[in-house]
Amino acid sequence: MTRWIVLLLVAFLMMSCARTYERQAEFIPEEYAPYEGTGTARVCGQAYLSMEDGKLYVASGDRVLLAPATSYTEEAVMVKVLRGHKMVDPDPQAMKFEQHTKTDAEGRFCFTGLPAGTYYVVADIALPTSTKEHRESQLAHAQASVKADENVYVLVTR
Repeated sequence: MTRWIVLLLVAFLMMSCARTYERQAEFIPEEYAPYEGTGTARVCGQAYLSMEDGKLYVASGDRVLLAPATSYTEEAVMVKVLRGHKMVDPDPQAMKFEQHTKTDAEGRFCFTGLPAGTYYVVADIALPTSTKEHRESQLAHAQASVKADENVYVLVTR
């Protein structure tokens, strides 16, 4: 009997760890208003991972996301990027403000035509152990503040 209780407890704990995080923050249109349309700012950079053995692994052909820094996106960075938890899909209104690109062979990327503001930059970097059949990756992030007509360079790393 005790054995079954222990097994049920372990199963319950595993299920609770794997659940999807429900967002607490709401999409607030006023926070996104400064990011509507295009601008003259530019955020460029390089993405890489610092491996446990001390080696650097430069992103190559990996996805990079740029999103306005708002209370809504801050929650996503804290939960998904820093803690590694799954989240419910973002509000479609917030997704309209996201931009996506890929890194080149040296891990470089660039976002242009941006309104002035503060942005989160998140790279989904494939690990050296990845294969075509099974992709393993880590999320790296940085924050960039940019003014009109300004070019900012960021290092996106973990």
